[in-house]
Amino acid sequence: MLVRQISKLFKSPLKYIETGLWSAALEQVRPALSLCGVRWASKKAGSSKRNHGGKSPGQRLGLKKNEGCYVQPGMILVRQKMAFRWYPGNFVTTGRDRTLSAQVAGTVYFTQERWNPRPDTEFGRSVAPTLSDEAMTRTFVNVRPEPEVGNFKLKEQI
Repeated sequence: MLVRQISKLFKSPLKYIETGLWSAALEQVRPALSLCGVRWASKKAGSSKRNHGGKSPGQRLGLKKNEGCYVQPGMILVRQKMAFRWYPGNFVTTGRDRTLSAQVAGTVYFTQERWNPRPDTEFGRSVAPTLSDEAMTRTFVNVRPEPEVGNFKLKEQI
């Protein structure tokens, strides 16, 4: 009988509201409503074993030296992960995590050039020849070595 009253209450609540019997109908079903469970959050607030994560510090990626900066050999020019955004140019070497660093002392400069991928890869054989020059343009990081002054020895005189 109680189940029938609950189902009748939820099927036609307007009839009870219009006649003013809504509170009287709720009083009859109150014990059944209190037995229903209440849904709470699935994670506890504050500290919990499972609620940690997403708080790691940034990786400090990006340009470390701008155009015109003077660099020494081994200085890091660009830190990057996953894919190349800047490509190694003259006197620049690539680390295993795609970090670009200077090989010689000099001044940093950037160029926009057409990138020619290696022909022994699938991309270099089939995809790259179909792309336009604009699609294959990449940013290269270069180092212009400082001119040597007085650091040479005469080996043979002509």
